[in-house]
Amino acid sequence: MIEAFPKADISVSIVWIKIGQGDSEETAHEATETISDPRVRHFYDPEQRSGKAIAQSLALEGRVAWDIYLFYAKDSEWTDSPPTPRQWMHQLSASEADSAHFHTGDDLVEELYKTMKRLVDI
Repeated sequence: MIEAFPKADISVSIVWIKIGQGDSEETAHEATETISDPRVRHFYDPEQRSGKAIAQSLALEGRVAWDIYLFYAKDSEWTDSPPTPRQWMHQLSASEADSAHFHTGDDLVEELYKTMKRLVDI
């Protein structure tokens, strides 16, 4: 998706969260090699702090947000907690998060592309 918008003035943060048994700092590091765009920064969060804070900002109290895609305004400020995103999508079950934001597979790719196109000045 990032490659489809090579001139977009964006900053992308990918947070690798320990969710499953195979998730580790080592596997997160290996995954970073698949996306090497200079606009992308990778983080590893073994305590799920970012996932909990983001879940709270999305009114998903008591949950951990993961497999989600968040779009923030350029002037968004992260203070004590994350701001509310302009747009977001997830791959969680409908019982875990708002089904209006649920997308998977080709549908997810299409929605990510449409959102990027709409929000990014190319």
